[in-house]
Amino acid sequence: MGGLLVNSDQSSFDALQHLVQPLDWQKKQFLRAEAIGMPTKKDENWKYTSLESFNELSLRSAEFQSAELRSVENISYEGISLGIDAYRLVFFDGHFSARCSDWIPKVRVTPLNVLTPVETYELSKAISPDAFTYLTDASATAGVLIEIESDTQVTKPIYLLHISSGQTGEVCSYRHHIELGSLSELEVIEHHVSLKQGGGVTMSRISQCIQQGATYHHTKLIEESKQQHHFGHNDIRSHRDSKASTTSIMLSGQLIRHQTSSELCESNSDIEMNSLCMPTGEQTFDTRTYLKHNASHCQSKQLHKIIGRDKTNAVFEGIIYVDPVALKTDGQMDNHSLLLSDHAQVNCKPQLEIYADDVKCSHGATTGQLDQNQIDYMRARGIKRNAAENMLVSAFAFEVAHKIRNDELRRYVVNKLHDSLDGTASND
Repeated sequence: MGGLLVNSDQSSFDALQHLVQPLDWQKKQFLRAEAIGMPTKKDENWKYTSLESFNELSLRSAEFQSAELRSVENISYEGISLGIDAYRLVFFDGHFSARCSDWIPKVRVTPLNVLTPVETYELSKAISPDAFTYLTDASATAGVLIEIESDTQVTKPIYLLHISSGQTGEVCSYRHHIELGSLSELEVIEHHVSLKQGGGVTMSRISQCIQQGATYHHTKLIEESKQQHHFGHNDIRSHRDSKASTTSIMLSGQLIRHQTSSELCESNSDIEMNSLCMPTGEQTFDTRTYLKHNASHCQSKQLHKIIGRDKTNAVFEGIIYVDPVALKTDGQMDNHSLLLSDHAQVNCKPQLEIYADDVKCSHGATTGQLDQNQIDYMRARGIKRNAAENMLVSAFAFEVAHKIRNDELRRYVVNKLHDSLDGTASND
């Protein structure tokens, strides 16, 4: 189907109607998106993130390419895959590829299009939604429900590999839900890659329900092409005595806006949320968190870092909300930004909303350049300026990278960071 231009001045989503899928729950999600309306710079939450390049696209759902066509284009899943020891589920241009995916023992995997009304009702929930949250649900052409029964340990990570051919204006939309039973343990790696520079759109949303006493680890890695747009929104709901962690690494893409929303639903649950943004050129990376402490004796830790280079624009906004019943809450959020260019722009807005007594909550934000005293100290010991600067920048970035639980993935990300940072510093 041919695409239609999105008019940022119109209040409705008429130009996006053709992206909506036929299931009833998706039609309802589109109505919710339409009620909110397309965001503009007049909206406080979009003040520093322009949708101009997105609005110029003629959008259409990505067309499924057969295995024969993919082989002609020399698309190799093995070459794109991270090559880690994991159970792989592959999604290509908005479609689930069962042929390229693995069978996962002790795990039930159900495709999006065969879910029951009860299951899709769970998918329609959102902790802190915006228009793109509902639009992702409405337009999703692929996704899976992953269910792990109680007292089950999945021995290898589940690796969700999303590949976009990157055709101009093509929309690849995914909706996943993970249900982790009580006392179970799971690690999920979410990976997004686009192959061409044409300028498509990726929309992705994962909701995760972590039951009593379960342990959950999630890592999201975004490696889109330099012209790709990526809109992501992940939800985590944690129950009694559970532990969850999520780390998002944003390496490339023309426009990336990703939000992680979490709710601590029952007492003694812990969550850790981390992110690293490294835009280049004139890219815009916008990362957001919303954390709701809804129960007593819960702990949360957050670390978010941005490296601003060239003429990039980066945004961080984080909110910790403490409900009146959430006594003995311990919440900490840190955001640090490093500017390596006079033309780079970073806007940060950490916030606390506390409505309970007897809590311990804090947030900190710093923005600055490399410490000249540290550089001079290393130069006095024979280290060249560019090497000294690269060491400092690497140390800044690796603090987040080293929070990745999986050893193979951590090494991959560290190598990618080395490649990205090589030559960033001056050569004096």
